[in-house]
Amino acid sequence: MEQKIRSGDNILRVIPPPGAPAISPKEGQENVLITSALPYCNNVPHLGNIIGSTLSADVFSRYNRTRNRTTLYICGTDEYGTATETQALKENITPRELCNKYNALHTDTYQWFDIG
Repeated sequence: MEQKIRSGDNILRVIPPPGAPAISPKEGQENVLITSALPYCNNVPHLGNIIGSTLSADVFSRYNRTRNRTTLYICGTDEYGTATETQALKENITPRELCNKYNALHTDTYQWFDIG
């Protein structure tokens, strides 16, 4: 599903859908790589995750696309550390199972907010 960004001459108009070919830098053009802080993947996402890290990066990526710059915004979840291990022990599952469970919730939430 392509998303319309903004109409007008010389403006990048669509964001490639998930699974589309990777966005690669283009020689001789402005190329922008944006990352954001990775929220911990040890619980359900909340507005602090969005406002604190991903929203500003999403706005900046949209701005760059309206400037017709090749833009790649990447994000994920932080799946390492004591918080993840502690929560996995509380839920009686492995850290990997915990991360898979909460990463899916994070992904659904960011998609609902149209982040990315």
